[in-house]
Amino acid sequence: MGRMLGSFADTEELDRPDLNKCPDCGCFFPQDNCPLCGKPCPEEMRAGNRKPPKKSKKRSTVSDRVVFIEWYHSWWFIILMLFMFPVIGIVLLITSPHKRGLKIGIAAAAVVYTIVSSIGIGTIVGGVTALFDRPVDTSMSRDEYIAACATISPEDFYRGAVGYEEQFVSMTLTVSRRINAGSEFYYLCSGGAGKFSLLMRDCFVDQSLNLLPGDTVIVYGEGAGNVTVYDEAYNAYTAPCVNAAYIVVPR
Repeated sequence: MGRMLGSFADTEELDRPDLNKCPDCGCFFPQDNCPLCGKPCPEEMRAGNRKPPKKSKKRSTVSDRVVFIEWYHSWWFIILMLFMFPVIGIVLLITSPHKRGLKIGIAAAAVVYTIVSSIGIGTIVGGVTALFDRPVDTSMSRDEYIAACATISPEDFYRGAVGYEEQFVSMTLTVSRRINAGSEFYYLCSGGAGKFSLLMRDCFVDQSLNLLPGDTVIVYGEGAGNVTVYDEAYNAYTAPCVNAAYIVVPR
């Protein structure tokens, strides 16, 4: 009822410096008493004594400026390009008039998607797992490790590969070839006078030797069960495997 002199927005502070103001009902009037509630106007609310109201500093979230966006900068087209042609999509996103923070977030997501799709989720998961899953025990010294290995024949290891999993074993093997299986190296070895094959995984703790076909080595490691690896030509090799921590090449 105090807004009798005009129409104002709810966020707008009404004031008439030339009139008295009632502190209770907010009505402006020229006389000494409020015409609505009849209360006398206090001195601090009289014209000339009243402090002007503080202006709101809130900024409007709505812009009156109309921005026209080209079709190739539309969200649907940029997202489509990010999935089909990531490089083009990132360029369109960076040059678009959209908000900077949102552009950075979507560009980062697109880069991650591109890396994952090009490398492969399996390779990434395998690499992360390899960082935390050490194939051989490194808590012991070389002498302690070798002393913990039980000497067995390659044939016993071949016949009971599953039973030797995570067991410390030692055996003498002859190298047939080296297999580059992605980020890991395996050696295909012969046993039983060439009657069967075993795999030796390069998990060397204190050295990494380039073994040659025909080398005879004494392996100290841990059984890994039956393993399938693929070489550069995607040829598969399945055989009982030993994770080799230390080897000795007899002279």
